[in-house]
Amino acid sequence: MFMNVLLMLISYLIGSINFAYLVSKFKGLNIQDLGSGNPGSSNVLRTMGKKYAIFVLFGDVVKGFIPVIIGLNYEYSLILGFFAVIGHCFPIYYRFKGGKGVATYLGVYLAFIFYHPAGFRLDIPYFEILSVLFILLFYFGLMKIFRISAVASLTTVVLTGATVIYSVDDMFTIMYQIFIIILIFYQHLENIQRLFKGEENKF
Repeated sequence: MFMNVLLMLISYLIGSINFAYLVSKFKGLNIQDLGSGNPGSSNVLRTMGKKYAIFVLFGDVVKGFIPVIIGLNYEYSLILGFFAVIGHCFPIYYRFKGGKGVATYLGVYLAFIFYHPAGFRLDIPYFEILSVLFILLFYFGLMKIFRISAVASLTTVVLTGATVIYSVDDMFTIMYQIFIIILIFYQHLENIQRLFKGEENKF
């Protein structure tokens, strides 16, 4: 029990590391003063370019991936990834003002697909790699069609979340999964409101 709680705390602290803040500070800037003010890879892409956005995206994915891998030998290991998402959204290092959690959640999903015992798998060669390619094509396909990050992100989260819910039997993990989807939608609330008004930013 103590170890589970400790790992949840560590996962939250890992998730609280915000690479958008770090990159902007490295450049002598504050990401909250740039573009939409959101400390995530989409805003970094708009305001600082592809090179920095790729670095931020990679870092955000990895910090969701690592806690699940660390906790594979412990009960509820998938939930550790969800604590990383919570850390990203409400980071203790930045007065609980974080990003929207999509990239970190996708890191959790990748760990789930590749390594988690309950990971959804079909008897297809290279299924895990094909799954990643499908998610990437799905996301960037939506970006190509709509050119709106929020649409592509939220749709991808729902798709991957449904896969996790379908794959696990543990009700506790399923409830956490539903909670994380709701959290990510909540973090996108302003984007959703702008979408309905036709005012959401496009790439």
